[in-house]
Amino acid sequence: TPTAWWYGRAMRIYFGISLLISALWLASVVFNSTNIYDSSSNAGSLQATPDSAQNSHSQAERLAFVDHIYCLNAPSKLGRKERMTELFKYMNLDAQIFNGDHFAAWLDIIDKRFEQAMIVEDDVDFELDAVTSIYKALDSLAAKSASWDMLYIGHCSMEEAQPLQNNSVVKSVHPFCTSGYVVSRSGAQKLVARFSQTSSSYALDVQLVALIKRKILDAYSMCPPVVFQRRDLYPSDDGMELRIFRLLSNSAWDKARQHVPRLANWVDPPDVEQRHPAYKHIPKWMEDSRTVH
Repeated sequence: TPTAWWYGRAMRIYFGISLLISALWLASVVFNSTNIYDSSSNAGSLQATPDSAQNSHSQAERLAFVDHIYCLNAPSKLGRKERMTELFKYMNLDAQIFNGDHFAAWLDIIDKRFEQAMIVEDDVDFELDAVTSIYKALDSLAAKSASWDMLYIGHCSMEEAQPLQNNSVVKSVHPFCTSGYVVSRSGAQKLVARFSQTSSSYALDVQLVALIKRKILDAYSMCPPVVFQRRDLYPSDDGMELRIFRLLSNSAWDKARQHVPRLANWVDPPDVEQRHPAYKHIPKWMEDSRTVH
């Protein structure tokens, strides 16, 4: 009958419209999910610059088996302290600005029972991929020696690898400068024992080379190094590291200044001596009589 025919036609139209609405709803859900994923991905990329992918937390965590990072800093060197703090922040490295010298850091390593620790001075810069390179170097070193004492990640000797081999770990020859190195606990114990017994007017790096030459220290060097003293920022009259500094190919500090707006026009804050010309390094027992104008 006509009524039944129209009823059947209406039902077909109804189900057709229902299917169309369902299809449109499903497409909308899929599209929105994709947008949410893309938005979260873009948000993550905004938190890191194109070059800082190598500085992600996952990269920094590769140094987790280095129990501690010391940055040696004199209390008066406020400018260096603040620059290094910014550099470590950019590289996502959890480092301690350590008020002490190399010997004090060795003692601290022993006291806190760290297995391996990194020590850098407060005038250095890193290759942007230093974290990955050090990770690989330590992994390679574990296969070379079960009882190594030191790994120089920064040095100023062109003799460490002749001819120069990229991304290699070699036995140390004359690794002058102490800009950066990783030391094992056994290495720290050897160093404390040696330097507690003797005193010398020679510079620390020269004394370390002597111990290496006498095979008292089992030391290795990264070639090329990944830690460099910034002679352009902190001029020195020794000039020993000028040739090595030319090997710095992708400065982490320079990248930080390019991609972190507040660092673009960075100038080190003045040191204590510059703020207070009367300030001098004096023994602690004289601190009560110190006068700062």
